[in-house]
Amino acid sequence: MPAGRILYTNEPLRKLFGMDEGMSAHIADFYADPDERDHLIGHLRTEGSLRNVEVQFRRPDGTQFWAMATARVATYDDSPAIYVGLNDITGRKQMEQELVESREQQRELSAYMEAIREEERKRIAMEIHDELGQLLTALKMDVSLLKMRLTHDPEAMKKTDDMRELVEGTIWMVRNVASHLRPAALNFGIVSALEWLVDEFNRRNAIPCELHIVGGEPALSDAHATAVFRIVQASLTNITRHADATRVDVTLISTAEKLEPHVRDDGRGFDQQVVRRDYSYGLLGMNERARLIGGSLSIGSTPGAGTTVSIHIPLDGGPRT
Repeated sequence: MPAGRILYTNEPLRKLFGMDEGMSAHIADFYADPDERDHLIGHLRTEGSLRNVEVQFRRPDGTQFWAMATARVATYDDSPAIYVGLNDITGRKQMEQELVESREQQRELSAYMEAIREEERKRIAMEIHDELGQLLTALKMDVSLLKMRLTHDPEAMKKTDDMRELVEGTIWMVRNVASHLRPAALNFGIVSALEWLVDEFNRRNAIPCELHIVGGEPALSDAHATAVFRIVQASLTNITRHADATRVDVTLISTAEKLEPHVRDDGRGFDQQVVRRDYSYGLLGMNERARLIGGSLSIGSTPGAGTTVSIHIPLDGGPRT
């Protein structure tokens, strides 16, 4: 192949490249990416051959196609040459691109639906806390006033005490439901939200859980803060259900470039190759939340050695709103 000139082609290759028989051409004219051409030629010079390399070519009319290339250095009419075999894979590459685009659309839809769900949780939590909470508080006051008018009837006063306890219990339940739908602490930053979450975990479980903050309060968007909160929340739920742990540590490491929450327990751990279906679904949900904010999730666990869930979220170092 003197100076890259094409010396011989068969009919299928000419058809693939859009070449006329007898047409004089140089292989360099057909590469869509000159840098890729130089890289492949350099590889051939040092290695003498290449196999099954995907290459994008450009026809004389400007259209492009993909081919799987195999080549080796040899001689042609006693002159150095390169023998090249091509297999058209344009259809496969188009399908791959469509799949990538489809997945990207699914990601965008997932992010959109998650934002809607969180906004709906926030709205319902506010309505439950504000509307239903105020009604129950008013009812509690009415019961107290009613008791003041029944001083002459001890049995009726006892009944009003029971009613007051019932109303107070309902108010607590309402606040609890509202908090779990959308903790008000999230409005004050991820650190406050995690503090609330750890306090709730300690209140509900006989497993000591400590929060460690390294780097202070990060400046996060609402979407980022909510995703981190939900992932940590899901991790703690998994620990309660599956880990049989005696200690839990939640660590939030924050720098200008990244955010890394970690949840570690000293429980029984698990074989990552054999995971219960309900547990694996939870892990998939956590991974999806991390991915939707541009992060990644990793899990370290072995039987008898506990589990660590880690999230890595790149940040741009600037303020987030």
